[in-house]
Amino acid sequence: MFDQRSYKLLEELIKHDKITKQEILIQLNLSERQLMYDLEKVNEVLTVNDLPSIKISNQVIIIKKQLKTLFKTNNLDLNANQFVISEQDRSYLIYLYTFIRREPISNYHIQLLLGVSKNTALNDVKRLKEISKNRNVDFIYTRLDGYHFVGTELDKRRLAIYCVNHLLSQPLGKEIIVLALKSWGKEEVLVETQQIIDQYLESKELSLVKSRKTEMIIYLTLIKVRLLKKELSFKSLEKQMLEGQSMFKHGKALSRKLFPGGGEEESYFVTIQLLMTLHVVPISENPALEVLAGQIMDEFEKNTLLPIEDKEFLKQSLYNHLVPAFFRISFEIPLFNPLTDRIQTEYTELFQFVKRSLTPLTLWTGKEISKDEIGFFTILFGGFLDKGKKMNSEKITGLIICSNGVSSSIMLEAQLRELFPDIRLLRVSNRDRLEDIPTDTYDVVFSTVRVTSVKPVFMVKPLLSDVEKNYLIRSVLQQFPRLNERNVSVDQLMELIKKHSEVKDEYKLYSEIVHLFYAQNKIKGMDKPMLSELLTKETIHFTEEKLDWRNAINKASQPLVESNKIQKQYVDAMIKKVEEVGTYIHIGKGVAIPHARPENGVNQLGMSFLRTKSSVLLLNQEEHKIDIFICLAAIDSEAHLKALAQLTKILGDNELLDSLKSAETAEQVIEIIKKGENQ
Repeated sequence: MFDQRSYKLLEELIKHDKITKQEILIQLNLSERQLMYDLEKVNEVLTVNDLPSIKISNQVIIIKKQLKTLFKTNNLDLNANQFVISEQDRSYLIYLYTFIRREPISNYHIQLLLGVSKNTALNDVKRLKEISKNRNVDFIYTRLDGYHFVGTELDKRRLAIYCVNHLLSQPLGKEIIVLALKSWGKEEVLVETQQIIDQYLESKELSLVKSRKTEMIIYLTLIKVRLLKKELSFKSLEKQMLEGQSMFKHGKALSRKLFPGGGEEESYFVTIQLLMTLHVVPISENPALEVLAGQIMDEFEKNTLLPIEDKEFLKQSLYNHLVPAFFRISFEIPLFNPLTDRIQTEYTELFQFVKRSLTPLTLWTGKEISKDEIGFFTILFGGFLDKGKKMNSEKITGLIICSNGVSSSIMLEAQLRELFPDIRLLRVSNRDRLEDIPTDTYDVVFSTVRVTSVKPVFMVKPLLSDVEKNYLIRSVLQQFPRLNERNVSVDQLMELIKKHSEVKDEYKLYSEIVHLFYAQNKIKGMDKPMLSELLTKETIHFTEEKLDWRNAINKASQPLVESNKIQKQYVDAMIKKVEEVGTYIHIGKGVAIPHARPENGVNQLGMSFLRTKSSVLLLNQEEHKIDIFICLAAIDSEAHLKALAQLTKILGDNELLDSLKSAETAEQVIEIIKKGENQ
């Protein structure tokens, strides 16, 4: 029988034409023993279904073409009793099963549904009670009604949406959801709902984000199966907000098709689903959200000290992402982002800066923004920061097809530009069909969904791991050998190193080799130094001179000029920026952080600190008294973020800031910085 880990192994192997045992071990974080155990499980199920087994020969995993074809065309018909569902996902299944129940449910029903013992079923119920309670729903049992939920109808639906989102992020997730429908004999409603939605969208020429559309169809299927006598209620202001959207007429019409006699309240629920799923919403539809996008962008620029060059592009991209996010947050519709933990780990500082920059959105909605939402905004900003790398050649054109929305498509584009600087990349709108694009206008397709083309097609994820990057590079170079400027592969180098030395951490070594080979455009800013590594005895100084603001910036930046980390023109650029933009470098509490763009004369990442005894009036304005100047010379969009995040934390602590302002020596400043870093 499949469990979710062994099924994930099968899913991963099917994606590749050729993958080594070492690669799959690193990709799925498995030991060799776990890999062989899971592979045995996979082969048992394949054999039962008269399908070719998967073999390993000379450290290469071999998958027969027949199996790959069946899997890619969704014709791999495996019976539900061949699945083992994880503990967590069993609880989500019980919720959905109860959510669409047709009769009172007992513990015996749950045992039959899951194929588990009485005690296991009771433990799963206990786990579900905790999950439900945390989302304002009580899961209870009475002799008359059996297991059922107590709470508002909207809260029950929110929890159903969360369960669906979580399950769809897991191996076998959709099969588990379908199992809930099959248990009540309602699996055909899923097909029926999809047909109604597809026909309506096509007739009205509405374009939805594909992955979100799949989720929406499942949500509405569950509502359709659920007894419609359940009361749904929205507040008057919420109704006015939705009625003001042009999408409301579509929500109303689609609701009548999906839920005949279901009541007007369902129109509002369907409208919310459409607004969260739309690919593009005209700015004229929500001009206030365009203003909000601008405010978030300004906050991001101020927090990260990154002058944004292509503001219109970022603002448009941010608006397109903001519309569905705004309605999700406003109506507290849960979002599950399977990449959140990885984003927080790999983009730690950026995540925190994005979180701070979303303050205007928090104020507008009056709701807390979840870390899953912040994660998607981080992908959007991270992709924008890496956008627009210079290409050496435009002989090869690649199309990017991403069904996960604007933030993911921008992040994917940034990663592909890093890996393939000699490929001209174009993102394909969700409105465009690949078959309508002339094949002589492109050479290769990178897609997050299955598509068919006479040109090479490579399936990718919105956020690629190092193993996936290496595999993709290898596959693309097989198709386009002229792109290959390197004669040694990562795998060859790994084998050579392991042959002559003991490797303590294979995953870390593998990742660093991938970055060394394929992230050349980030080499200059690859390391992210601590604040104490940038502000040292050599770069911290004090003055008792009375200075005007121009002289103060000049004096503050001298250590960077003398160490050749910046050129004199960078100092001039910082001063000019203040003259043009205003007092934006004053971040409050008498602290100013002068900075300009890297191309204005930065040779190396650096920071310098000047404490003035007499306050300096920035632009000669009394309300902008400065006594600490911290010059920043950023080499790129990432290398300074860790130090800046640490500086922000110190400046936000009144006790540490007071200590900083009363310090009289560089040693005292360094001690305060290190104390802040360790908090």
